Amino acid sequence: MMKRLLILWLTTVAAAGAFACCMVPVSYKGSIGQDAQEAVLIHDGDREELVLRINYSIKGDRMPDTFVWVITTPKEPDAYAVADPLLFEDMFALAEALVVPVNKSMARSKETDSPQAAGVELGKRVQVGPYDIQPVRGVGPHALTGLNLWLKDNGFPTETPDHMTYFVTNNFTFLCVKVTAKEKNQSVEPNGMLPPLHLSFETPVPYYPLRFSSRQGVFDVTLHVLTRSKLDYKKSDQTLTKLNWSSQNYKQNVKLPERQMPATLRKVFGMSAWKDDVNTWWYNNIRCSRVNSRHPISDWKEDVFLSVQ
Repeated sequence: MMKRLLILWLTTVAAAGAFACCMVPVSYKGSIGQDAQEAVLIHDGDREELVLRINYSIKGDRMPDTFVWVITTPKEPDAYAVADPLLFEDMFALAEALVVPVNKSMARSKETDSPQAAGVELGKRVQVGPYDIQPVRGVGPHALTGLNLWLKDNGFPTETPDHMTYFVTNNFTFLCVKVTAKEKNQSVEPNGMLPPLHLSFETPVPYYPLRFSSRQGVFDVTLHVLTRSKLDYKKSDQTLTKLNWSSQNYKQNVKLPERQMPATLRKVFGMSAWKDDVNTWWYNNIRCSRVNSRHPISDWKEDVFLSVQ
């Protein structure tokens, strides 16, 4: 299966955030990490709408004026948007109402400015919200070389072959997205979030980008998954296990008709292939704690793909 790798290049605004694999410039004397990842994942047929958010934290004597956000998708997205910042608050409330068990005493989780490099071709530039998205597609065996040249030219750490093997051998390509600081802001905030990023792309099964986060320490992941067919927990068991998923606390495959969806979620559907045919979906809330601890991401053979019935 052809796969695509998104690199979201962030020169961020105040109250900014990042996602997936985060990097600060080589010249910066400090570090960046993440506490949690959240996503709304909507899948049917060969189409997925994915809205992403992360809570990042930068430590250092001063703040850098840029950092990098790395995401992966099975195919290059064909649409981009910025979702309502209130979406995840609404989704948490929806999860509490629909999937939290009747026994309330049960435990619950808490909440491009570089010239073309060798081995790289530039795609059509896209601007949406604070994001300036420049596709940079790797070509054949030169994909890693091209990516590293681009990173080096822009002052960021380069990638090692062992970290990139999975992506290179599966024909990933790269997209670079730049977000410039707002006027009068010279640096990013030490912690915070950017507006949720909404990506639309093709994939035969539900997909969540996580494998590239192997160097981000230990963090929590919350997935709000909506599918036309029921999520197959038995076939997805191996994937859920490596995510340190808590299986006993929540109801599974709960019907979610359009009338029960919060307005922020309906907005996401309004930009999807199903905007005129929302109707009823199966909803699952997958909460995972201390991801990358018991089952290190660096040992995974593939990324997060879920199965449906």
